[in-house]
Parts: sequence; C-alpha cells; structure tokens
Amino acid sequence: MAEQDSHRVHAEHDRDKAERLFQQAGRTDDPEQSERLRYRAERLRARSEAELRREPGAPFDDPDEEGPQ
Repeated sequence: MAEQDSHRVHAEHDRDKAERLFQQAGRTDDPEQSERLRYRAERLRARSEAELRREPGAPFDDPDEEGPQ
C-alpha cells in the first residue's frame, strides 16, 4: 500500500511539474525553448495522468519504453 501511495505522490508531483513547464513555456520569448518546454510538459503530463488512472496493482505502462515488435 505504501508503494502505491508513493507512486501516486510521485505522479501528482510530475503532473504539477508539467503544469509549471507549460507556464514557463508561455512566458519565454524564445520559440525553440518554448517548443522544448511544451514537449517535455506534454510527455510528463501524459505519463503522470496514466499513472494516476492506473488501477492499484496493475503494471506501470511507460510510454518511453518500446512495446513488442
């Protein structure tokens, strides 16, 4: 149970971090930097939202890992 709580806390932290990255992307004047920040934020938000929706005990699905070929 503590491990599940830890994963949830980590996912919530990542979701908040993604929101901060989106805000930072909106404030920067450099279009390339803004695009990089948005990309990182989107990836982080997708991963954290997937973790928050995950059923307890289900395996973690990492979008950065390649699936079966």
